Amino acid sequence: MKVTWSWFFGWVISLLAVPLSGADDQPEKAAEVPPYKVTETEIQLPGVTISRVTSEIRLDAVVCLEAGILEYVVCRPGTFEHEAIFTTTAKPELLHAALLLIGVEPYPQRHGLAEFWYEKALEQKASRVKVEVEWTAEDGRKRVPLVSLLRRRRESGEQEKTDAVVEGWVFSGSFIHQNPENGERVYAANRSGILIGIWPNPTVVIQYGLAEGNPYEGKDLGIEIREERMPKKGTQVQLVFSRFPSLDAPSELGAKPSPSEKEKSK
Repeated sequence: MKVTWSWFFGWVISLLAVPLSGADDQPEKAAEVPPYKVTETEIQLPGVTISRVTSEIRLDAVVCLEAGILEYVVCRPGTFEHEAIFTTTAKPELLHAALLLIGVEPYPQRHGLAEFWYEKALEQKASRVKVEVEWTAEDGRKRVPLVSLLRRRRESGEQEKTDAVVEGWVFSGSFIHQNPENGERVYAANRSGILIGIWPNPTVVIQYGLAEGNPYEGKDLGIEIREERMPKKGTQVQLVFSRFPSLDAPSELGAKPSPSEKEKSK
């Protein structure tokens, strides 16, 4: 999918055009603060930064859970903190827009058809996403794959050999919900507040692409937090998203290579 600059900025402006209190009598004040900022190396949105050099997306988040069974991974405050690891104030629709911009294509889920989605999800190479977590620990800055903070729930004695979580994140893209009463159209992930999900949910932006089962139906089902590796609750982190497998940056980003990069390309 080719994403043009005009389309992208049209998307962003429409998403962030939120009326301000008293905006009618001070329209010039609203115009002073653009919803995005573009530099030679970055595109900056509220809570989301896109690198024009590496095509990485960074999303600001906070650890909200250190242990327990998971249904989701990232949610908005006041939604599912009891079964997710991180909260973020960034709008889900901005993560969606950023993923499109770096060249990831959505592979949508459909209501009631989760089984069929899982059959093909990891085959969708253009839809797969690498997700990492970066934070400052006592021994310095850390950056690890998100899956390294998770484990499959296993009771067997071979737990350490069988509990690894596969790098299986898929950009499912949520959907547009239309209110049947007033016709209002809303991005579904904004309403649910879920950015990354494990339990199948068509409203999420990114879905785990393997069915691990319902954790409440058996002790060998589902995914939980790997407690010994988790940063403490309240820790500020950045979630880093990139195309999986890592590919060259799409030309639409238009970043100018740094001198060191120019040397590498010779």
